[in-house]
Amino acid sequence: MSELNQETIVITPHDLPLHCSGPQNQAWNGHPRVFLPIQSNSSIECPYCGAVYKLEGEAGHH
Repeated sequence: MSELNQETIVITPHDLPLHCSGPQNQAWNGHPRVFLPIQSNSSIECPYCGAVYKLEGEAGHH
């Protein structure tokens, strides 16, 4: 995890496909939008900003 002490962002299957463009930023000053390949009931960290996302539920076909 990144050195920044960030809270985990909890998402549900409704939020898929998961992408990040910097959760602390507006669209114009964030990092490039990156799609994150999260698995069911797991977590993933954005390689650009270190935001941690946790999927609660089944990823299904995403």
